[in-house]
Parts: sequence; C-alpha cells; structure tokens
Amino acid sequence: MTPNKKKDSNENPVDLKSDQEVEDIESSYDSESTIKTDDETESENLDLQKKIQSLDEKVLRAQAEVDNVRKTSQKEILKAKIYSAESITKDLLSPIDNLQRSLEHSNDGIPQSLIELVLKEISQALTKNNIEEIYPLGEKFDPNFHEALSVKQDQQKDPEIVLEVIQKGYKIQDRVIRPALVIVNKI
Repeated sequence: MTPNKKKDSNENPVDLKSDQEVEDIESSYDSESTIKTDDETESENLDLQKKIQSLDEKVLRAQAEVDNVRKTSQKEILKAKIYSAESITKDLLSPIDNLQRSLEHSNDGIPQSLIELVLKEISQALTKNNIEEIYPLGEKFDPNFHEALSVKQDQQKDPEIVLEVIQKGYKIQDRVIRPALVIVNKI
C-alpha cells in the first residue's frame, strides 16, 4: 500500500518549500501588512487634517459672527442714544403748544415774561437733546416734514409754498417726531 501512496503523491506533486522560502513568504506578507498599516495611517492623517480644517473654518465663522453681533449692537446703542429723547419730547410738545397759545391770547392773566421764560427753557432743553423745530413758513411744502391741513390760493406767492404754520413740527436729526401742520398755496 505504501507504494501506491508514493505513486499518488508523485502523480499530484505537492510543491514543498524549504524553510527559507517559507520565511521569505511570511516576511513578504508581513511587509504587505506593514504597507497596509502605513496606508491606513496616511488615510487617518488625511481625515484628521480635514477635520482640523473644518474646525478651523467653524472657529473663523464663529469669530466673524461675534464681530458682526458686536458691530450691530454698537450701532443699536448709538441709535438708542441719538433717539432717546423722542418719548420725552412727545410728552413735552402739548405743554409747549399750550404755553404758546396762552402767550398769544393772554393780555392780562399771566405775565407774558413768565410764559416766555418757560418756553425758552423748554426750547433750550429740546435743543440740548438735538431736537429741532420744524417751522416752514415761506418754504416749499415737503410731505416728509409737513402735513397740509388745507389749501389757499395766493397769486402773489409761488405754488406749493407754505402760507401759514398752524402747529410747529419737531424732529430728531432726520426722524420726524411730529410733522408741522401747514396751509399750502395752490394755484
């Protein structure tokens, strides 16, 4: 039986390698696995670099957003300072008008000098807070600053000229608090 086994083994020759050849093959597999490890490390490094770039972009965007918020808040603070007297002014306008009317119609009741003094003080307070009077007598009608109550015809004056100011208007810089009530010339 053994001769047959040998015969079979000769018919299907098995490629037997020497010990040196086996070690060479194993070392080549080890070097391929090392190459794979280097490739994996390289891809991990690329992934980490991409993540770092992504985080850097996020940090820059966050810094830009903080700067924008800071600039916007500074603008809002400036606007608040400029227009802070608006509500006080609205409250003072009616007393100013009443004092002016009483000054026009009182001959004996209230000393005129007292009313003039109060009006002067109120006017100074408004000026101190950058509040300007709108008194457009003789000026061209501007719907941004004036409100026409009626129209009159005066051939001696140009069209759309303010003939009378019924009530003064007031503004803070370019913002109208109350438009001037006027009568306009219409030809």
